Amino acid sequence: MASMITVTQILGINMEGTTGFLIRFLLTLITLFLLVRLLYYEYRKEGIPEYLFAFFLLGIIVFLICTALEMVQVELGFALGLFALFGILRFRTESIPVREMTYLFLVIGIAMINSLVDFIDPINGIVLSNTMIIIPAWVLEAFLSRNNIKKQEIVYDNLEDVFAGDEVLIKKITEVTGYAIKKIRILKVDIMLKKANVLIFYKEK
Repeated sequence: MASMITVTQILGINMEGTTGFLIRFLLTLITLFLLVRLLYYEYRKEGIPEYLFAFFLLGIIVFLICTALEMVQVELGFALGLFALFGILRFRTESIPVREMTYLFLVIGIAMINSLVDFIDPINGIVLSNTMIIIPAWVLEAFLSRNNIKKQEIVYDNLEDVFAGDEVLIKKITEVTGYAIKKIRILKVDIMLKKANVLIFYKEK
């Protein structure tokens, strides 16, 4: 049975030593750019200065640490525990949204896969595994961006509209805010102050 010819062999690249390290590092940078700049940046513009910087440098440092750990033959379980500890120490006082936390784990996962996993065909294996991460993330981001329903609590000071029914109240709030109100939920009505706390679910126009 003929042995399989890999992309690495076709290109005549030696994935051992410095050359292999640089190629893995370059592929990691490309993947981080696609994930953070072309996905996260485009779909999550709020909070960019805080997270964009962190995602790039975290991916780079995790890749370098994983490479160093592989050189000294540290067990993978210990390495994962070490990264988890670093993450807890760094972000223990931060309230990180779920999506940002997901990107954090994607960045760490990409860096670890690209530095530690010994694929039969390293270049093809890294490109394929990174693509399997990027494509689902892109599909989900595109879907959520079209169906992103936000919610916000407001204080409404016209109880006549509140008691007139949801349809009237939705119409009035839409006129005032300019938002496409999908539904509302009346949380509290204060008869004395003639105000109501209303939770609105909307899409920005």
